[in-house]
Order: sequence, then structure tokens, then C-alpha cells
Amino acid sequence: MEGEGAATERQRRATASQVDQWAVQDHVFKIYGAFASIPRSAQSVILELQRDKHVEYLTRGLQQLGPSFVVLDANRPWLCYWILHSIALLGESVDDELEDNAIDFLSRCQDPNGGYGGGPGQASF
Repeated sequence: MEGEGAATERQRRATASQVDQWAVQDHVFKIYGAFASIPRSAQSVILELQRDKHVEYLTRGLQQLGPSFVVLDANRPWLCYWILHSIALLGESVDDELEDNAIDFLSRCQDPNGGYGGGPGQASF
């Protein structure tokens, strides 16, 4: 019973984003549990990487991220890296204009003394 009291206290002090995160985790654990109960021979048939949708999502993110990413503003160079790297891992590339825009943005984040800031004009460390 002591564990339940600790969980209740934790829930009372939880932020809205923590509650949302726990809900997502619970949902994902249920999906994993259902998947794990399927015979191994059928698991590979069920899995499907929707490459086109992934590339579309990533390309859209490289052009403009949604408002939920505002908390990651100082990580924009990292986001560019991960998005471009993900596209490359999927065997795709971005068009010339988008590539030029990414290079231009990253060059404006680069400090002449080394490193990259989180955005143009931001300090690099």
C-alpha cells in the first residue's frame, strides 16, 4: 500500500506535461504488449515502415516545425542535423532549394570562433 501512496503523491505534484507523457507511455506500453503477444513469425509481416510518410514529415519539419517545438528553439541546429540525417538514413535527399536554405540557416548559426549557437546571433559553446 505504501507504493500506492507514493504514486498518488507523485500524481498530485505532476505537471500537465508529465501527465501527458505518462498517458503516452501507457498507450505505447499497451501497443508493445499486444505486439509481443503475436507469434514472432507474424511480427515481421505486421511491421511496415511507411517511408514516404516519414520523409514527408521530416521534410515538412525542415521547412517549419509546429508550435509544440517552440521549447526547442535553442536546439534548431540539432534539429536540422537529426532531420537531415533521418532523411539520409531513409535513402532520400532534400531538393536543392531546401538544402540551400538549411546550409544558409546553419551558416548563420556558426560562430566565427567555432561552434554553433542555437540560432542566428545566439552564443555558441
